[in-house]
Amino acid sequence: MNYQDRVRTHVEELRSTPDVVMRTCEIGSDPPQELSADDAALIGSVWGGDAVEGVRDHLLSTDRIHVAWHTDDHYLYGEFALKDLRNCLSGFGLPYTDEGLPPEKQELMGRELKTLEEEPGSGRLTALRVPFGFESQSRELWFYDMNRKRLEPLELDYQSYVENLLLMKGAPYWQYLFTEVDLGDWEFQSMVEQLDITLEALPVLFPDHDYSRLQERYEAVPGRRSFVVIKVRGRSSRSRRSVAVRVTCGCRRRCSSRTSRSAAPPAGRR
Repeated sequence: MNYQDRVRTHVEELRSTPDVVMRTCEIGSDPPQELSADDAALIGSVWGGDAVEGVRDHLLSTDRIHVAWHTDDHYLYGEFALKDLRNCLSGFGLPYTDEGLPPEKQELMGRELKTLEEEPGSGRLTALRVPFGFESQSRELWFYDMNRKRLEPLELDYQSYVENLLLMKGAPYWQYLFTEVDLGDWEFQSMVEQLDITLEALPVLFPDHDYSRLQERYEAVPGRRSFVVIKVRGRSSRSRRSVAVRVTCGCRRRCSSRTSRSAAPPAGRR
């Protein structure tokens, strides 16, 4: 199944989940555009000829797809606007730089980065590094967070990035798990809290997907903490059940207390 069809499948999963509101769903209905000789030359000029076949199943039928959703209580949410790879590579670079970044990153941002995916209005985006004038080849992806004045390289290639984006259904901040940023710093407190909520809830809501790699990376975050307890509805073969999200204290070590998943509710209260 090609990538765009799998996006449609994930959207249907969201639509069928209780208490989820689909705010935006712009996917397109046409089949993916075939990879032309010009497309292959463009991709090969940036990533090398051996990369062309590997991205074929990740091309889109439109210039961009845009999906946004949230639960009724807004504790869980996600949004992504993903460009077709060919549109990204052939398009313009970022129209701005950030004076809060170190000079070398300002130069990189102004000369070599092109937006691949963003959450519109959030100040966060992921960009491909395309050396100026195609002077050299690069397969680097960079994550930019305007609110925290961060521009960080990602330990992901293009295919891995878009796969994780889909797995997380556009939920925020997971990109930081693939950077060298110390998420134990207090500036990331609210972000780590949201990651905690998301990585506890998604495997319950969507048990057919494997979140273990992301959970392992999250478990390795030093001093992670969460101050929020929420309830999400999980689905089993027989009934819906209530699941409480993990709670840890505010100290810089893992707290031993954590909530447990409750049993199915008594009859008459489901």
